[in-house]
Amino acid sequence: MGNQRNWPLRGGGPQVRTTRQLDSLPVRTPKSIASRWLRLLTLLSGLAGFLLFIAIPFLPVNQTQSTLRWPQQKLDSVVAPLVSYAPQEINATIPVSSFDDLRDGQNLVLGTLPENSEEATSRGLFVRSIDGSVDVVSEESVVLQLRPDQVRALPRDAVLIISSSESETSATITAPGHEDLAEASVERDVRPQVSGIFTELKSDDATAGTLKNSGLSVTVDINSRFTSSPTLLKAAAMWGGVILLLLSLWGLHRLDRLDGKPFRGIPQNWRRFRLVDAVVVLVLGWWHIFGANTSDDGFLLTMARVSHNAGYMANYYRWYGVPESPFGSPYYDLLALFAQVSPNSVWMRLPALIFALIIWFIASRELIPRMGPRVDGRRVVHWSAAGVFLAFWLPYDNGTRPEPYIAAMLMLTWSSFERAIATNRLLPAAVGTIFATLTLAGGPTGMFGPGILLVYLPSLITVLRRRISLLGVPGWRGTVLLIAPFLAAGTSVLIAVFGDQPLGSVLESIRVRSEVGPSLRWHDEGLRYTTLFEQLADGSVARRVPMLLMVTAVILITAWLLRHRGRIPGVAQGPIQRGLIIYFLGTALLSFTPTKWTHHFGIYAGVGAVLAGVAAVVLGRIVMKAVWARTLTIGAFIFLFAQALGGTNGWWYVAHYGIPWWDRTIQYHGVQAADIVLFISLVVISVGVVQLFVERHRIAEGGQPRPVTFSRYARFSRAPFAVLGCFIVLFSCASFAKGFISQYPNYSVGLGNLRTLKGETCGMAQDVLVETNTNDSFLTPVNGTPLGQSLETKDSYGFSPNGVPKDLEPDNADTSSVGSIGENSTTGDTTSESTDEQQQSSTTGGFRKHEGVNGSKATLPFDIDYTKVPVLGSYVPEDEPQQAAKLTSEWYALPQASEDTPLVVVSIAGRTQHHDINGIKQGGQKFFLQYATRDSDGHIHDSGQVEMLDAGPTPSWRNVRFPLDRLPEGTNVVRLKVEDSSLDPEQWVAITPPRVPHLENLNDYIGSEKAGLLDWSVGLQFPCQRSYDHFAGVAELPEYRISPDYDGKVWLSPFQDYNGGGAMGSVESVLTSWEKPAYLKGDWQRDWGSLEIYSLRTDSQGKTPDTAEIDHEVIRRAGWWNPGKMKLNAPDYKLAAR
Repeated sequence: MGNQRNWPLRGGGPQVRTTRQLDSLPVRTPKSIASRWLRLLTLLSGLAGFLLFIAIPFLPVNQTQSTLRWPQQKLDSVVAPLVSYAPQEINATIPVSSFDDLRDGQNLVLGTLPENSEEATSRGLFVRSIDGSVDVVSEESVVLQLRPDQVRALPRDAVLIISSSESETSATITAPGHEDLAEASVERDVRPQVSGIFTELKSDDATAGTLKNSGLSVTVDINSRFTSSPTLLKAAAMWGGVILLLLSLWGLHRLDRLDGKPFRGIPQNWRRFRLVDAVVVLVLGWWHIFGANTSDDGFLLTMARVSHNAGYMANYYRWYGVPESPFGSPYYDLLALFAQVSPNSVWMRLPALIFALIIWFIASRELIPRMGPRVDGRRVVHWSAAGVFLAFWLPYDNGTRPEPYIAAMLMLTWSSFERAIATNRLLPAAVGTIFATLTLAGGPTGMFGPGILLVYLPSLITVLRRRISLLGVPGWRGTVLLIAPFLAAGTSVLIAVFGDQPLGSVLESIRVRSEVGPSLRWHDEGLRYTTLFEQLADGSVARRVPMLLMVTAVILITAWLLRHRGRIPGVAQGPIQRGLIIYFLGTALLSFTPTKWTHHFGIYAGVGAVLAGVAAVVLGRIVMKAVWARTLTIGAFIFLFAQALGGTNGWWYVAHYGIPWWDRTIQYHGVQAADIVLFISLVVISVGVVQLFVERHRIAEGGQPRPVTFSRYARFSRAPFAVLGCFIVLFSCASFAKGFISQYPNYSVGLGNLRTLKGETCGMAQDVLVETNTNDSFLTPVNGTPLGQSLETKDSYGFSPNGVPKDLEPDNADTSSVGSIGENSTTGDTTSESTDEQQQSSTTGGFRKHEGVNGSKATLPFDIDYTKVPVLGSYVPEDEPQQAAKLTSEWYALPQASEDTPLVVVSIAGRTQHHDINGIKQGGQKFFLQYATRDSDGHIHDSGQVEMLDAGPTPSWRNVRFPLDRLPEGTNVVRLKVEDSSLDPEQWVAITPPRVPHLENLNDYIGSEKAGLLDWSVGLQFPCQRSYDHFAGVAELPEYRISPDYDGKVWLSPFQDYNGGGAMGSVESVLTSWEKPAYLKGDWQRDWGSLEIYSLRTDSQGKTPDTAEIDHEVIRRAGWWNPGKMKLNAPDYKLAAR
């Protein structure tokens, strides 16, 4: 393009110039040389700002150090779950005389976890006295052990001193006037998990006073290193650096103007609003209300909400509560500010919508015009860019994840550097440097930003050389003068990274995330692309299309440039070459991210749009070359579309409600759309091949090539990017319109957002209905039979009170709407025999020691009272003779349906014949709800039976239900009928009597004040419920847990459990839970998720521990301060590679 005329951009924009042209431009004689004060101001402010910024990581902070001391007011147990699990250090002094003060039958002198918590011995520290002996155990490592005779030989005033730190855990017994009587240690890091101090020592005042006077004490130095704030010195450095940066940029602006050129404001093309702009804005607005969100929206929302109380942006669900630094800020800080206004979805995703508009208008007003006026002047270019941009945005970016922010920062960076070259000025480049570093700060995928800076570095050096002559300061001094503002601009991002965290804390945060994982290497990058073509929400049709279109655009442009010596007629040579290098370098840098999610492809929204626009120009040249080229081009794009159709129409969590083909490929009566489109593509390609052979034959015979005419068909063949991009956008919008209509008036994403606009901001919590009186809602037998005997009649056989297996773990989960977050690895409920107190309720089996009302020891689910409610099952162990079974219960009186009592519910286990929510018949044994009308004289007539709605999972305990308003009018009695005709030991059924519970919406039942654990996939759908807070390393105790549907809970829970330092591991170590029955209003068969109620574990007296009082002290810490490495667990499972 070096010899081409410089065409002015439409709307008066800057001219398109190559680096070679910049070198050849005549130097204007400036009106004046830069004044000395301006040079000094720019130089000194830039260098001083740079020095202040690089000092920020090392400057001191005010750190809040928290400490747990025990005993407190009494000698009772106290609870304080540590976010980091293990403390920085724990020291305990225990009088040997305390071993005689244990409660009768108890042996726990001191523990850091409740004895009955999961894997307590392998996780905590325990001091036990069993039959007169003494054992000190930490993480299953025996630190000290004394026999009863050794204990009896100790002086009465002897004390046991325990110390556990990063280097070792030791136990020493000493007494006044004696050398160490016993001493042992474990010289490795076996610091225990601490969730409080738990004991079975007598807690009366006399005993407590004696033991305190004897030296009983425990001191836990909590790992609260991340709860810090800048000192006055650090704050002054940050503000001073910002002021100096602004001064240096102002000075650079004044130096730019020495060339005598007028300052250009907003180009005229920015003010022109076209049809394509209206379509983009309309689709973005529609999708903001009715469209799907991204998978991690609840994750980011909870982090943002909790950060206000925590004092820093912690990774709430994993990694031991370490901060997100060095990534996340300033975008996460913006989310935190938004969350303080309102946590509802429409509001929290508003930044993403703003970023979408920024991306589109920069692409259409800045970058596409930079590709040349002949590019900018073609409608097909803008429609292709719009189609690909929206195709990216809808599945990847409509949420709270950082991809929208990074995509917007990429476009701001790219356009800033292009404007610097176009105007031959440095201020846009300095601003672009700030955008590049802010892009990197947004997340690991932000490495794309500095990559753009590297691409433009040679051109910027050329501009810098030309500017030096205007300074009046030749040589290296002029270079330093112009580089100084860039140094300050490039390091200003350190405010975001180290604003409230010192260097030592950030380095430890990086170490923790790297060791815990997932942390994949660059050579695993292929996993991201293989995931894109799996039958998961990660590889849906909507996600495949934009990636295929962008890659195709890159291939087309690259092939044309290589074949035609780097030139595309009508396209500016420099900008498009730099655009391609940006894509290739950015994609290469993407491989260095530690995770390989397909979500990251959202950063390509703007880049892909611009490249698709240019590719439309290239395609126009190709299709006008020959008829066969046009036909083959169309066939190739149809083939690409067939490949995309191999994915499901899957979306995340509640977004798939009512969506067609959400769990399967697009098909009709079993005929795959992908196969049909593939056949069409092969036919079209075959026609193109025939046309090619015919034309070659014509030319070989001396004929002329068939002329290519410009027609509607030709226009269509030039616009496959626009056609396919717009088609998938319309398909996605139509899917969600269908989902909204088919679900209405039941809950959908669109309905929840529309309610928000009306002021009803609690989302799904308004539609989830919770049973409030489960044990009082069981129906009464009409013949006077007691409830406990109502399941057994003379027509029944093969069912017994204990005919339930111990293990009721559900079948494997379906991941269609979950994605590739983790392996199917869970820790189920215990199935061994346990005490009634330890296992009151379980959906996955188990047995009690005590018999229930009908002699059953089977653990009942949903907190059902086994002393009132019977259970019968047809299970027979494999080693015993199998037999058929049949059960017909008594008739039960059925109350009238009301708004608060709309369902008849039966808790069942096993596998029963039913049709799932998609209408597909599932195998199992026959189970029916029989209904009838009972006259006052006891006569039964007008009977019938219905299949109850089963949401699964099987074979675990679940609540099948049926709406009362669907029963015939006049129905007033019901009974249960089960036929187990299979001799397969895996085929069995267990049931409890029917009930008609009172239902209350979850928002009223739970409220907004109680703390809860909201799983990271549900947070955005329950904005009125409060996630539990944490401060200075100690977590608040939640009272409930809200989880997604069974598939999501099974696959996503491992990410947030003990093995990964997650939110579940700290709080559930001191809590037990049981599932509260709940249903989605109107959409009765939907598995919306689950509500679990938490309660504290009790001691041998049935008493719950008190909430510990934590001491806080603010200490000034140096920036490099590091109290030592955090204790990490060795995960016993591995996240899926994606």
